[in-house]
Amino acid sequence: METIKTADRIRLDIKGMSCASCVTGVEKALARVEGVSEVSVNLATNQAEIVCDDDLISYESLIQAVDDAGFEAALPESGRKNGAAHRLKIKGMSCASCVAGVEKAIAKVPGTGDVSVNLATSEARFTRDGADTEAVIQAIEAAGFEAEIIRNDSVAELSASKTDQSFRRRFLIALPLALLVSVMDMGPMFIHSWHEAIHPILFEWNLAQLVLTGFIMFYAGRQFFTGAWKAIRRKSADMNVLVAVGTGAAFLFSGYATFFGREGALVEPMDVYFDTAAVIIALILLGRWMEERARDKSRDALGGLLKLTPPRAHRIDAQGEPVTITLDQVRTGDELLVKAFEQVPVDGEILSGTPSLDESMMTGESVPADKQPGDAVTGGTRNTAQSFRMKAIAVGKETALARLIEAVRRAQGSKPPIQRLVDKLSAVFVPVVIVIALITLLGWMFVEGNPAKAVVNMVAVLIIACPCALGLATPTGIMVGSGRAAEKGILIKDAVTLEEARKADVILLDKTGTLTTGEMQLTGIHTLSDFSEKELLHLAGSVEQESDHPIAQAVVRYTKSKEIKLSRAEQTETQAGTGIRGLVEGKQVQIGSVALLNETGNDAAIRTLISDWQEAGRTVLVVLIDGTIAGLLSISDEPREDAAAFVEQLKALDILPVMVTGDQEKTARYVAGKLGMEQVRFGVKPDEKAEVVKYYQQQGKHVAMVGDGINDAAALVQADLGIALSSGTDLAVSSADITIAGASLAKVVEAITLSRNVLRIIRQNLFWAFVYNSVGIPLAAFGILSPMFAALAMALSSVSVVSNSLRIRKL
Repeated sequence: METIKTADRIRLDIKGMSCASCVTGVEKALARVEGVSEVSVNLATNQAEIVCDDDLISYESLIQAVDDAGFEAALPESGRKNGAAHRLKIKGMSCASCVAGVEKAIAKVPGTGDVSVNLATSEARFTRDGADTEAVIQAIEAAGFEAEIIRNDSVAELSASKTDQSFRRRFLIALPLALLVSVMDMGPMFIHSWHEAIHPILFEWNLAQLVLTGFIMFYAGRQFFTGAWKAIRRKSADMNVLVAVGTGAAFLFSGYATFFGREGALVEPMDVYFDTAAVIIALILLGRWMEERARDKSRDALGGLLKLTPPRAHRIDAQGEPVTITLDQVRTGDELLVKAFEQVPVDGEILSGTPSLDESMMTGESVPADKQPGDAVTGGTRNTAQSFRMKAIAVGKETALARLIEAVRRAQGSKPPIQRLVDKLSAVFVPVVIVIALITLLGWMFVEGNPAKAVVNMVAVLIIACPCALGLATPTGIMVGSGRAAEKGILIKDAVTLEEARKADVILLDKTGTLTTGEMQLTGIHTLSDFSEKELLHLAGSVEQESDHPIAQAVVRYTKSKEIKLSRAEQTETQAGTGIRGLVEGKQVQIGSVALLNETGNDAAIRTLISDWQEAGRTVLVVLIDGTIAGLLSISDEPREDAAAFVEQLKALDILPVMVTGDQEKTARYVAGKLGMEQVRFGVKPDEKAEVVKYYQQQGKHVAMVGDGINDAAALVQADLGIALSSGTDLAVSSADITIAGASLAKVVEAITLSRNVLRIIRQNLFWAFVYNSVGIPLAAFGILSPMFAALAMALSSVSVVSNSLRIRKL
C-alpha cells in the first residue's frame, strides 16, 4: 500500500457527481479519513484536492472513502500512466550489473513501466498503472538491494544522498593494516636476517597476517562480501562478486598454506598472499571513496537549484500581520510578504510594491527586472530592492522552479540510445569474467603446475575487471551535462536529445521574434478610396485590438499614439496566415496580407508601392472596408543584432539555417539577405510548418526547429530536435526537446554545442571503459599484471570516468 507524505497535496478524479449536494457528500467522506487536513471538491473539473498531515494515509484509503459514499474515485491519468514518474532511492548498487538487476526486479512487478535506474544518482524511476509502490520496494529488496520512497526535493535530501562517509572511515582503517600486512609479507623477502628470524615462528607469523587480513576483509570490506552474497542469492553477479571471489580466493589459499603447507610440497608455508587480499580491499575502498566524492560534485548543479527554494515564507494573517511559516504551509491564494534581499517563496502575482527581481536563475538575464503590481513573479527569484506583497498562485510541486527541478531530474535519469549496448553487455559481463578467471586458473595449473601462481593470476583477472566504469560512463555524463545546461538557462528534455543534437544538419528558424527583434513598428500608411488616414487607423486598430499578434499590436500602439479612440469590434474572426476581420460601426473591416489583393483585383500603382515596401524589408498589410481596398499599412521589424553572427555560427557547425515565415517573399528575402541565409520558405502558415519539417526529413536530413513553443508546436513535435525559446515560467513545461529561457539566439548554438560535447564525453567514457577491460583482462590472464596493480587500476578506472564527466562543468 503506497502512503502519502505529510502535507502532500494530491488530486483524485471523481465520477458520479451531478450537483452541489454531491460535492458536499464527497468532501465529508474524505474529511472523515483520519489524517486529512483539507478537502476541496470541484464539480466543474470533477476532481478532489486533498491535503494530508499523516504519513500513514494511503491512496487506497481515500479512494475507498469516496467509493463508500456512493461515488467513484481514481488517481488522475497523469499519476497512473505516463505522467509523473515515481522515484525511489536505491542502496547497495555498485556497478552496471546492479543497475540491470534492479531494473529487472521493478519490471517484473505487474503494472510498472518506463523503468530507468541511474547508478550515478542511486535512483530508480518508473511509471505505474495499478502497481503498488510497496510491491516494487519488496521486489527490489528481494533482489538484494534496499529501496525507499523519495519524499521531497530539498537540499537536505540531496545532502543525505551524498558521500557515504563509511568508505572514508573504512579505508582509513584498512590502509595502515594493509601496509603492515605488506611489510610482514614482503619484508622477509628482501631482508635475509629478517627471513632467518621469522623462520622458526613462521606459522605464528602467517597466523598474525591471517588475523589482520581477516579483519580488513570482513570488517572494513564486509560490504563487498554481503553484496556478493545478495547477488548470488538472486542468481546474478556483480562487482561485489568479483571482489569477494578474488580476495576470498587469495585469503583461502593463503590460509591453506598457513595451516597445511609443507616444505618441498606443492603448497609451501611461504606461499601466502595475505598482502594481496589486504591491499586490494584497501585500494578498492579508496577508489569507491574517490568515486563517491566525484559523483557528489556532479550533483552540484541540482543542489544549486534546490538551494533557490527558500525554507520559509511570511504569510499575512487575518490581522494583517506577517507570520513566518514553513514553505510547505503556503497555500494557493495566501497573501505573502517578501522582504528586501529575500527569495520569492512561490509563484504568484504582485499585489503591492515595485520590487526589482533577479531572475537570472530562470531567464539567464543578470540585470534585475523591475516589477509592478499585477506582474507575475517566480518562486526562487531574489528580491534585490524594496519589500512587496504578493498573492500565491502556484505552490509546492506546481511552481516553475519545482517543475524545472523535476525536469532536470528526469533528464538525468534518462538513457541515450548508446546505453542500450552497455546494458546488454552488463548482463553478461561478470559471468564472462568469472569464466575467464577459471580458465586462467586451470591454464596456469596445467602449464606450470604452480597453484600459487595460478591463484594469483586468477585473482588479478577478477579484480581488474571493472563493470563500475561501464555503469558510470553514461549517467555521470548525463547528470553533469543536464545540470550544466540548467545553470545556463537551457533545459534538455532527455538523453535522446543529445543524440539528435549531434545529428542535426538543418535548422528551421521562424523570422518574427526569432531572427528579428519582434518589436513591430508601423512605418507606412497609404490611403485609398477617399478614406482619411485617421478613419483608416480607427477602423483597422479597432479590429486589430482583438488580436495579440505582434503585427496587430503594432497597429494598435501607433493608433493610440495618435490619440485616435478605438471602437468595439464585433464578430471578429482570425484567419490563420491571412489576417483578421470584424464588424466596426456597421462596416465590415478586414486586415491581412497582400493575398487579399487576389480577391479584389490588381492595380499597377498599388503593386508598385507594395513591391517598394517589401524590397525595403517591410511587411505589407491590406485594409479592406466593405470589400473595397481602403489603404495599405507597412510594418517594420529589424533583424536582431546577434542574428547574423548566429547564422554564421550555425554554418560553422555544418548546420544549414533555413528561414520559415508566413511573411511575403520579398520581405522574407530581404531579411534573409541581411543575415546571410540562402534558403527561405515564405508564405508558410502556422499549420504548414510541420510539412516543411517533413520535406527536409524526406531529403534524409536531421531537422532541428526553433520556435516559441506555441504557434510552432506541431513543427517542434515533428522535428527531430525541437528547440523552444520560452519565458522563465514556461521553461519547465515546454514539450520541446530543448527549452531555452528567454530569446537568446546564442543559447541555441550553446545548447547544440553543449549537447554534442556531452555526448562526446560519454562516448569517451564508454570507449576507455571498454578499452580498459579489453586490454586489462588479457594482461592479467597472461600473468603480466599483479593483483595489487589490478586493484589500483580498477579503482582509478571509475574515478577517471567520473572525473572526465566533470570536465563538462567547464564547457
